[in-house]
Amino acid sequence: MTAEEFARPLLICGKSFPVDKQRTVHLPVGHLITHKMVELTVHVRRGNKPGPRLLVTAAIHGDEINGVEVIRRLLMNKMPELAGDLILIPIVNLPAFLARSRYLPDRRDLNRLFPGSATGSFGARLAKLITKDIAQSCTHGIDLHTGAVNRPNLPQIRFCPGVPGIEEMAIAFGVPVMIHSESPPGSFREIFSALGKPQLMFEGGEAEIMEPASVSLALQGIISVMEHLQMLPPSNSTTPRSKPVLCRKTSWERAPRGGLLLPVMQLGEIVKRGMLLGEVGDPFSKKRTPIRATREGVIIGRTRNAVIDEGDGIFHIGDINESSSMQNNIDAAEAELDHSLNHQVFDDSKDVSMEDYSYSSN
Repeated sequence: MTAEEFARPLLICGKSFPVDKQRTVHLPVGHLITHKMVELTVHVRRGNKPGPRLLVTAAIHGDEINGVEVIRRLLMNKMPELAGDLILIPIVNLPAFLARSRYLPDRRDLNRLFPGSATGSFGARLAKLITKDIAQSCTHGIDLHTGAVNRPNLPQIRFCPGVPGIEEMAIAFGVPVMIHSESPPGSFREIFSALGKPQLMFEGGEAEIMEPASVSLALQGIISVMEHLQMLPPSNSTTPRSKPVLCRKTSWERAPRGGLLLPVMQLGEIVKRGMLLGEVGDPFSKKRTPIRATREGVIIGRTRNAVIDEGDGIFHIGDINESSSMQNNIDAAEAELDHSLNHQVFDDSKDVSMEDYSYSSN
């Protein structure tokens, strides 16, 4: 973004945000059955010098709460040396968040409704508002997710290859694993890919559970990306960050039969072809059926369900070609995470007073 472009007021739904200001805007989306207006809360921080415009979003799926806490912590610090703009949307899918559900009230997945429609369903209208009035004016994005209920994910970054600068941005985030992942049709990530703008999708932990380790790692990763983009000055840390391991393909190892799951391997472990991952116990006898790896890779996700059916996904494995060094990289990343849990990235005693704008739905 040029200095001339940055000097212009940022417009969101007709509301003006001048340089070096911090404000919050509440954008009307539509009415619930109670006639209460659903609003999209957007926090805007404009720096005092030109730089990228980074959009950080969470809770596109309403039961994925780790990202909400990540953004809440981002809001705690004033960032006086911010270059460019930081736009934060802590809860994208408010109806689903209120219902503690992954999906919208009509059971649609908001992350398959982009770019949306101004005359479509509630979710399509919300997707259109975010696309047209916010995302299209941003230069970079980070979208925060978790695994599903009872399906925790190893902290990982997924990104669409081929977008200029995106792999360097993924490396800067600093999680153990990064994954080449094409954007699903209708996903928020597809909007950025179509525009040729880099957006990372962070996955860590599981739905409905607040996981401090994933929150801390995501927070640290966002700060690292902002430093990489020169939105923030470099940190004083002298500890070199480990380079994430790249997976170009992922697949699920599935249950050979139904029964009781008796896992042996855990998230982040390296597996070899033929290695024992766990067993399926027959609930009516002493019989056990082994679950063996059909490929080499790293476990990036798994089920926590104890009772399974034949064909259920048990272990999500990212394929790798460099297992000899991979475990060292993962161990180093986990050591960094342990360190970050004992050293706050921000001073939580600082609170930010942001001017609040509310729009009437009329």
